[in-house]
Formats: sequence, C-alpha cells, structure tokens
Amino acid sequence: MDEPEDCSLELALDLPEGWSFSLTLKRGEDRCHGGVAELHENGTLRCRMMLSNLDSDRRVALERVATRVELWLAEWQSRNHSGTTGFADLRDA
Repeated sequence: MDEPEDCSLELALDLPEGWSFSLTLKRGEDRCHGGVAELHENGTLRCRMMLSNLDSDRRVALERVATRVELWLAEWQSRNHSGTTGFADLRDA
C-alpha cells in the first residue's frame, strides 16, 4: 500500500505560537522510513532535520519524529536569542 509522503498532519505536535511544521516521509528499499522535517518560526526556516532509519513501522517512525522535534524545540526555547549569532537563514545554505 502506498503511503502519503506529506504526513505533517499525522503528528499532533504542540508547537509554540508562530511556529509551523512540515514532514515528508518515505519508505526506502530497505522498508525503513526516512525523510525531511522542517520547522519554521514566523515563516523563517529554523530547523531542517534529515531523518533516516526511523523504523519499518510507520507509527513508530512518526513517534520518533515527534520526539526529535519536541527535543529540538525544547532546546531552542532554552537558549538566549537576544543577540546576533552570525548564522545565515537556512534557505541561503
């Protein structure tokens, strides 16, 4: 059975105000899921996760994505964002 590639809506993430999330997930020849997750803050791309070998079970793979996203957001929110970091917008990379 074919699975949809865009599965952002399958995850019930509790995102902070102004944040959006997208996820493209595919099953490889090895039957394991992988893909790309992106987090945007007010339209600015803040994080792009390249995900591989999540699991052959789609539900487990989605749970692992949710955990990684929640951990990344918690770490991001714990940092001081008061000054310039010198980092470029990810779209320029």
